[in-house]
Parts: sequence; structure tokens; C-alpha cells
Amino acid sequence: MVLIQAREGQTQPQSRQDFGDIDVPAGEAVDIFYRYGFFSLSVRVVPRDDHGSWIVREPTTKIFTPNSLRQVKQPLANKFDSQFQIFFCDDLADLMKHYFHDFTAEGVKEPYRLYTGSWRTPTTVKYFGLSEDTLHSDAGFVLVKLQKPKVAVKTEGVPVLKPDAAEAFADIHVGDQESVKDFAENYGSHYIRSLTIGDAVYQILALDRQKYIRAKNDVLVEKKVSDFNKIYEEYLAPWIVKESGRVQAASGDSRVAEFLDERVVMKTQFNRYPSIFEIRKNDRLLDELEVLTRNTEAVIALAFRSIGNLLPTVQAQDYYNEIVNTALALWEVNI
Repeated sequence: MVLIQAREGQTQPQSRQDFGDIDVPAGEAVDIFYRYGFFSLSVRVVPRDDHGSWIVREPTTKIFTPNSLRQVKQPLANKFDSQFQIFFCDDLADLMKHYFHDFTAEGVKEPYRLYTGSWRTPTTVKYFGLSEDTLHSDAGFVLVKLQKPKVAVKTEGVPVLKPDAAEAFADIHVGDQESVKDFAENYGSHYIRSLTIGDAVYQILALDRQKYIRAKNDVLVEKKVSDFNKIYEEYLAPWIVKESGRVQAASGDSRVAEFLDERVVMKTQFNRYPSIFEIRKNDRLLDELEVLTRNTEAVIALAFRSIGNLLPTVQAQDYYNEIVNTALALWEVNI
């Protein structure tokens, strides 16, 4: 990842607000391998059409006693981060992995697949803003993201299972696959340990393979070029890349989408190109975007913790994770 200053002028003062009314299921359990591949339908992480006010609508279970695990909400800047995150992605799978860079799940090697496993080509085209031909070419991709963290919701305490869940948990034994499966199906395999609410504006650029290799090597590997203007002019300008994807907001807010489509563009004598870098060039765009996204919300980071880590022995924990991971692998193959 390469970080580039998003605003050339002075940093604007932080804007805080009360997030006490944000209702998210941190500390609640979910069976993640039953829902494998479909979390982008129930966790707002990409610009969906069903806008509404929901952030997380995933069915969860309250399996811990109320006083053992509590939510702690930490207000954040509620301003766009001062730096663009720029990821060089070798292929489509790598692009998905970097888009979900801040999403983790204990025991899951590729947590991004929890969200993208069900995506078919039209879905990927929509969320990544690139044409089908480009997605299926040998192009390399550059993901450019500007995040606006608003509030972090974490869990604190020592989780204690409610009596019925504790009884089922006590029945988990090494060598008894059904005991693990029964518990996960009835109570969950993981719980939401933490998540960050905010918004993110992003764009994906596609480069022909040779141009991509050159750009990645010069900027990321050998670090020959670090000046933003040079990086842009030599590697990422619209007339150099294969395709400039649509600039989008993770929240999917229609007003923000209209603003990005109409205003966050580079205009030449004969063409206009979507370009997230216009935000860096024009302070007014960033200021207007701050206002438009003041109340928009998406999940920009999420961490699942395995309930199996609460088992009393390392052997039991390893066995629990082995069964859960096997189920994940089966879902991945069959989805």
C-alpha cells in the first residue's frame, strides 16, 4: 500500500458528533460458514441499492451474559483521512482482498471471500465500477481509497456464555464433529469483536499488464518514484490507464453518488474521465464531500473472533477451528 496526501493545503479541524444512537451487533454471534460469501448483503460494505438506514442487518445471537462483554464506542474524527490509500492488485482476487483489507475473521485465511464469494460478474462490475471485458482481461488493478472513520465499536470484558449456550459449549469434545456443528448452527461460530463505522470513497484503475508491472515496481517495490504528481502523470493518468473505473462511495448514498459522477471528474477538451484524484487537486470538492457524507454510514472495518477460542484447552480450540475451517472450505467449493 502507498499513502498519498489527500489535501495539499492545511488539514481542516475535526468534526465530531454524538454516535450514541448507532445500533450495531458488536459482541453478538453469527454462524459465518453458513453465511459464507453473502455478508455483503447484510453488512453495508459496498454501494448497494437498498439504501435505507441499516448498517448491519445480519441475524445474530446474543449468547453472552450482558455484564460479561460490553460495547465501547469511540468517536473518531468524522473527517476524511488525510491520505489516499493506494493498493497495487495483481488480479481480481487480489483486488477483492485489498478492498477488504481491514476485515478479518479468526481462523479464516481469506476473509474477503466471506463478502465476495457469492459475487457473479454483473455484481463485481457494479461494485468495482469497471467493464466486464476489463475485469476478465489480464489487466492489473490499482485501488485508490479515501476513508472517513466516524466511530469504532469494540467489545471489552471477559465473555461468559449464557446457561443454555454454556451447556452446549461444554458438550464440545475433540473427535466429536457433530458437537461443534450443533453448537455453531444453534449459537454461532464467531462473534463480532469490533467494527468501524464511517464511509469510504474509492476508485479502481485498470492498467495493461506491462504498464501495471512497471508502475508497481517503480512505485511500490523499488520506490523510485514517491512524488504524487509524478506517480499520477507517469502511471495513473486517464490517458495512460486501460480503464478508469467509476468513483463510488461505500455507503451507496444517492446524493453522494450523483456528486461523484458529476463533479469528481477530469475534463479535457474532448473527454471527461472519472478521477478520484480531482479531490486532491480541488479543496472545494473535499469540503463539499465532507458535508454530503456527514450522516452517511457504512462498515469500513470488521473483526470476527472465533468462539472456539473460549474453549478450555488448546487441543479443543484447534479441533473446533479445524471443523469450522473445513466447513468454510466446503462452502467455498460449492458456492
